[in-house]
Amino acid sequence: MQITQKTIVKEIMTNSSKSRLKESLNGKITRAEKECDQLIFQQKKLEKQFEQNTDAVKQKIQQELNKRRQFIRSSQAQVKSIEETPMGTEYTLMETDTLVDLHEGSIWHPDQKPIIVLEDGMVKEIRQRW
Repeated sequence: MQITQKTIVKEIMTNSSKSRLKESLNGKITRAEKECDQLIFQQKKLEKQFEQNTDAVKQKIQQELNKRRQFIRSSQAQVKSIEETPMGTEYTLMETDTLVDLHEGSIWHPDQKPIIVLEDGMVKEIRQRW
């Protein structure tokens, strides 16, 4: 019988993982900044097009701008945190589902969560927690 269970994937901080994480976050920040610029452009365009009744549109655009600005601040804090993280530190990359084969006589605990530890994309260790 096969069942699915949650598995934690951790990664060891190395120079390459640090630069990959920062590059990914900086790309997301750049995309969010472009979205903010586009929203501001759309707002100005709508204000010219519809001189009246733009309060609801302005409010919605401001909400979207605030969401993106908050995301940018959060991502910038994450970049700073990554820069300050010492090499060799394990951090949780993700949680995923894995298939587990169970047979009569198998030892299995519902609370067990295996941990896969990666270093530069390669599996370094697989831990079973009981």
